[in-house]
Amino acid sequence: MYDSGAVYPPRLTMENLASDPNLLATVVGIVALGLAPLAFLLWFFYTRDKLNPEPRSLVLKLYLLGILAYVPVFLVRQLVPLPSWLMAIAVVPVLAELVKFWVVKRGVYNHPEFDEPVDGIIFAAAVGLGFATLEVVGSMLYAYFAVARLGVPGAAVDASAWTAVLAMFALRGLLAGPGHALWSSLWGYGLGLAKFSPPGQGRGLVRNGLLAAILSHAAFNALALESSWWLNRVGLVLVIAVLWFVVMRCLRYALALNTAAAR
Repeated sequence: MYDSGAVYPPRLTMENLASDPNLLATVVGIVALGLAPLAFLLWFFYTRDKLNPEPRSLVLKLYLLGILAYVPVFLVRQLVPLPSWLMAIAVVPVLAELVKFWVVKRGVYNHPEFDEPVDGIIFAAAVGLGFATLEVVGSMLYAYFAVARLGVPGAAVDASAWTAVLAMFALRGLLAGPGHALWSSLWGYGLGLAKFSPPGQGRGLVRNGLLAAILSHAAFNALALESSWWLNRVGLVLVIAVLWFVVMRCLRYALALNTAAAR
């Protein structure tokens, strides 16, 4: 029943949000939360090569280039007038994987530090995690500020906003973000093998890696659009789990090649 004498909390708007003394701490917290799994994965992939680790500065450079690589893909998503499902399934996976591949191919393929097959995975994962950074953090911040634009009653804004942030973190930070490292690792594995294969054999390895990355990326995006709980939540987790299993096998094989070459 409507109570004309009730006192309701002020509605959150962008104007009073800007004057919120906790806004900076909130934004920093969201950014830190989004970066945490990406930083862990960057450390994980970097530390796999214990025999001949790459310079940290080079891996960091590739990570930063991956961040820049996200910009053209984002612009295409925003400016090209296509149905969202077509953009997500047919355009973004192809464009994202090709842009990330181009960064590694042009930026480090002929570098003296690219001297082992496993380096292809490590460098590709670094670029993939950089690419995921703006997507993950940007999506989480957007989720938080979207609540403000909706004007949720002040008493419920913190719970509503953080619920939206955590839901986006689960999708982007724990699934799509790692997914970019895994998709990139598929063609990075092919690129690493191709670099040290006899002439004429490398092109097929790279092509197959790119194809696997694009198809698995497209499958992930298709499941993310599903309204079915099982296809969406369970399907996404299964895709990432299978990718993780495949990439870890590729990583072990590449490391075995490193060990054999060192003997």
